[in-house]
Amino acid sequence: MVHISAEQKASFERDGFLILPAISEGISNNIVNWTHEIKNLPHHSNAWMHYEEIDAKGQRTLCRTENFANYHDGFNKLFRGDEILGILEQLSGEKMVLFKEKINYKAPWAGGFRPHTDSPAYQHVANVKHLSILMAAEPATLDNGCLEVVAGSHKESVPIGNDNCIETSWCDKQTWTPVPLKTGEFLIFGSYLAHRSGPNNSPNGRAAIYATYNAVSDGGDKHDAYYADRRKNWPPTADRVPGEKYAKGAKVYGYSFLTHAFYFSSLRLIIF
Repeated sequence: MVHISAEQKASFERDGFLILPAISEGISNNIVNWTHEIKNLPHHSNAWMHYEEIDAKGQRTLCRTENFANYHDGFNKLFRGDEILGILEQLSGEKMVLFKEKINYKAPWAGGFRPHTDSPAYQHVANVKHLSILMAAEPATLDNGCLEVVAGSHKESVPIGNDNCIETSWCDKQTWTPVPLKTGEFLIFGSYLAHRSGPNNSPNGRAAIYATYNAVSDGGDKHDAYYADRRKNWPPTADRVPGEKYAKGAKVYGYSFLTHAFYFSSLRLIIF
């Protein structure tokens, strides 16, 4: 099991995020292969949830998959296994349970995410603190839109606008720290850390896996409740009804998305 040192825990508590090396070469190779398996699942499903966007070239492309852990043995064992749960327990002092999972596929020339915290997307299910692990299935760089964070912002009262994104006046005063990652590396952060990412300006796509957790003491397992609400109010692209705006879901699940295309039909709206 990975041991979190006192220095690492202090860094996490101070900055609100922590970078960890790959657990093993085997796990790094597995998450690359498993990500391709998830990406190639059929789009019409009552289980996993694929979302699409329109890229800068006007092409419709897959940008995210959600709710796949229950249907993929490898990811299920990784996300709910002792290794990751042990890391999170050491950092939080709490026993944790999987809340949600997603893979973001940032295709070539695809958009990024506006400055935000994750907390507004979760409060309709439970107003609790969460921890997320970002696992790099492919290298994340400045050129392809790696995550950028504001160290220590989890301790501040970050101003959130009516669109559920962080107010620009606050963002302009901050130092944004890029977090490039090698394949297999982890970034752990909480739901109140300010973060953003730019567009993928490279000719190659890159995938990032996110697993988000809540404390068992905060009401136990809420995974299925989260996805029941998400499927109802922000369904996957293939399941959307033409002409339906999904305004309620957009407020909760779609607020941070920044794309090269600013106007969408109801079938092209995305995601949180």
